[in-house]
Amino acid sequence: MKIKNQNILIDKVLLELNKEKVCILPTDTFYSLSVVADSNKAIENLFTIKNREANKPIPLLISGLSDIERFCDISSSKLQKLSETFWPGPLTIVLPVNDLLPKELNNGSGFIGFRVPNHYFTKTIIEKLGKPITGTSANISNIPPSKNILEIISTFKKTVSTIVDIDCGKETHSSTVIKIDKNESIDILRQGPITLDKIKETINN
Repeated sequence: MKIKNQNILIDKVLLELNKEKVCILPTDTFYSLSVVADSNKAIENLFTIKNREANKPIPLLISGLSDIERFCDISSSKLQKLSETFWPGPLTIVLPVNDLLPKELNNGSGFIGFRVPNHYFTKTIIEKLGKPITGTSANISNIPPSKNILEIISTFKKTVSTIVDIDCGKETHSSTVIKIDKNESIDILRQGPITLDKIKETINN
């Protein structure tokens, strides 16, 4: 979607998200298949479009820790340090959550990943929307994600009505994914731009 006026484009995306539609938005890593995180209908549609297995969780994009205080405990010192250091940026933090979010997001596992994207457009969308959106990459499952908007349009033009034609950020890899459990133990689930050494250094400072 090529709209020169950014305010008009933002309003268009917000309208579509509030109508439980799927949008493709740019992030600092790859394009994201995004729906509002509190709609079972929208999430089910997202899984269908992406051809994603139901047992694979969907991460969420937020604008800051305050966005998720309804869904999980954000008082962890490790979480505070990591979010202050690496958000916005390519770090997804998987946290224990309550049952206020649809179980379809995580197959009822009790954990969901959260990230603040370092991209002005999508971060603005989340701030104006006032709630999390899904942040799974805009690709069919088991096919590598792409930053080529023409590939994105070719793949999703028949299933997604709103594809934002704005470049993604400079990151060349998907985000690093870590998990913080209720005991504040940390596990690396996927290595990305932020290394384990950087994470340990941040926690220990």
